[in-house]
Amino acid sequence: MRTKETAKNLYLKKVFSKEDDILRSIRTNSEKENVGHMQISGYEGGILQFLCKALKVKKAVEIGTLHGYSSLMIARTLPSDGKLFTLDIDKNRQEKAKTLMKKDPHSHKIRFIPGPAIQSLKTIENEGPFDMVFIDADKKAYLDYLDWSDKHLNSGGLLAADNTFLFGAVYGEPEREQDKEALEVMKKFNEKIAHSGMYTSTLIPTAEGMTVGIKK
Repeated sequence: MRTKETAKNLYLKKVFSKEDDILRSIRTNSEKENVGHMQISGYEGGILQFLCKALKVKKAVEIGTLHGYSSLMIARTLPSDGKLFTLDIDKNRQEKAKTLMKKDPHSHKIRFIPGPAIQSLKTIENEGPFDMVFIDADKKAYLDYLDWSDKHLNSGGLLAADNTFLFGAVYGEPEREQDKEALEVMKKFNEKIAHSGMYTSTLIPTAEGMTVGIKK
């Protein structure tokens, strides 16, 4: 989810958000359905693309499709034979995503998997190991998603997770009341990536925070 716009983030969106008609259509539809705040910004998508290109990601997993904005941005960085497995509990949203991106020449790289992610992840394990996992879903399950990623990411693979500031709550300046369980999970999530020794990691200070790690 997005936090209040600042001059910094408006500048980043103006200069580094390169949206074409398809991406704008996805964003517009999400806003019409009042879920636009759950979607990454264009410049955050650019960060994902930069990392995918730098690390030569070929096979990726996304936990949380929404209407496919980040899915398509990731897919566009993959080679012609690359694959993105995108998971979402809401089948209707995934169907909308398919419709919105069907004219994009990179959409064939995306495999949509509906259902609870904890269950769906088990169904794709035989496709791994993976070069990237992007997490942008149920905050209380972030540690479960991290545990799965620990086991199924390649060495040198990318882990990225959105909303890891949890609206300022993780550093003691919450912009709104937060669920205590979600807050504790997010704190443990960041600390585990930072200190487990499994990842070279940092937290990129985007509007909502994006924690990234490269598996050792």
